[in-house]
Amino acid sequence: MKMTRSTDYAIRVLLFTTLHPTRLVQIQEVADYYDISKNHLMKIVHALSKFGLITSYQGRNGGFKLAKDPSEITLGEIVQLFEKVSYLENFPEIHEDENLENMKEAFDYAFLQFSEALKAYSLQDLIQVN
Repeated sequence: MKMTRSTDYAIRVLLFTTLHPTRLVQIQEVADYYDISKNHLMKIVHALSKFGLITSYQGRNGGFKLAKDPSEITLGEIVQLFEKVSYLENFPEIHEDENLENMKEAFDYAFLQFSEALKAYSLQDLIQVN
């Protein structure tokens, strides 16, 4: 399964924030660290805040930090929030007599299993040093 750029960037923002737990993180430093567009990251940070994964602070010394403990935020949760999966939208033409519900159900089930498997990995797990 191919993840969207938004999911990738959301994971990177959260990992960077996890690695800096004692201070507010700023969008520009994440953009510089990963060489990602600041404008795109602004949308990601806004979404992460809306989803309750980070808390953002406005103003001159503003920034953001995790809203939850890193052990409580899983990859599966992030994937489910950022991946909008619609398997049938890529079909060029669907005829009325075609019954694609079983196929859609199978793909939906597979995606749920994929994201459930990722729930076994928290942000804390990803930054553990062996």
